[in-house]
Amino acid sequence: MTTLDSLKKILSAYASANNPGANYFYEFDIVPFNHSINAPDFMRAHFALKDNKELSLQSITEFQLRQIISKWFFERERSKNINLDPSENQEKVESFCRSLQTFTKEKGIFHFQNVNNGDYEYQLGIDYDYLYIEGEEKNFLIYFSAQG
Repeated sequence: MTTLDSLKKILSAYASANNPGANYFYEFDIVPFNHSINAPDFMRAHFALKDNKELSLQSITEFQLRQIISKWFFERERSKNINLDPSENQEKVESFCRSLQTFTKEKGIFHFQNVNNGDYEYQLGIDYDYLYIEGEEKNFLIYFSAQG
């Protein structure tokens, strides 16, 4: 059975495996929040972005979600996972996405846009992807970021 803790452990393991030998690190996480909270408002509150009025959402497909996850799991600079067989990588991404979809009971997937505008430049990472999954019972913020 897929749980929030098991998803967090998978994300943490990939973040740790991808950490480069440099002055930055990867942070991957998933955070649930109630349907009553607007996704951009949750993003602002969770990361203390109270004045970022530019934050918006763009709907993405399952395929685009898999591309984003594959990029962060296997295609980062100096990734320890980089030499794995591409078909094996694809199966790991597919397995994670199935677990994510089963757990969240996904109804929609969105990508946050304009997250680092103005005064917030680099506050959320030097490279990043912030996603919102609309679930049946709860909503979820899932993010991947390189912090420096």
